[in-house]
Amino acid sequence: MYKMEMLALKDSAVHRLHPAAKMIATAAYVVAVISFGRYEIEGLIPFFFYPAILMALSETPYNMVLKRLAISLPFALFGGIANIIFDRGIMFHIGAVAVSYGVVSFVSIFIKTLLTVSAVLILVATTEISDMAGSLKRAHIPDILILQLVMTYRYISFMLDEARTMHNSYVLRAGHGIKISDIGAFIGQFLMRSMDRADRVHIAMRCKGFDGRYDPASDKMRRCDIVYILMILILSTAFRMFNIYDMFSLIF
Repeated sequence: MYKMEMLALKDSAVHRLHPAAKMIATAAYVVAVISFGRYEIEGLIPFFFYPAILMALSETPYNMVLKRLAISLPFALFGGIANIIFDRGIMFHIGAVAVSYGVVSFVSIFIKTLLTVSAVLILVATTEISDMAGSLKRAHIPDILILQLVMTYRYISFMLDEARTMHNSYVLRAGHGIKISDIGAFIGQFLMRSMDRADRVHIAMRCKGFDGRYDPASDKMRRCDIVYILMILILSTAFRMFNIYDMFSLIF
């Protein structure tokens, strides 16, 4: 998470876009992708241009996005495997190999996961969390929701560090990994230490004048930001409503 946040500090054409413009464009892209039916695969192919072009323009490392993308793939795999088991009707044949509806829906789920998660990762890698919070504030999202989002994003890394420290301490003392019988006590201690850290953070914030309200700065959108939103909306709508192969056949 820290490395992704450091990427957001870079300077590129994508980084300079207004945070709200990138959030609206990402939401439109995600909605267009997930709106496809579970047996529609070829219509998803043109949507690969979005993450590929944005990563190139923003100079976001492909390997960093792919490593974090791999975390979400097991969820897609388990969901797709269930379709393969229960949806066994034959959709078409490739030579002598019969391809069931379940296999097609499995591939569809896998592609949708790749596209949507990569779009969100690109948004995080090109936009600071404070800038996104400012855009949410201008959209009149309640302060408590914005604060929860920002605090969770900021301090989840501290919780992970706390868990890593506890795990290392356990291994150094016991000489082996955590036993199943000790997991309950480990989680309880982790909860207590996390609450203690949260209290200290809250006291520090109160000492600096925090009163429970979140009021980040946010600039107004420029013309290029509006153009970017319209471009993504038009392309996403066109790719969703019209088959790309039919479009090329009409043009050429």
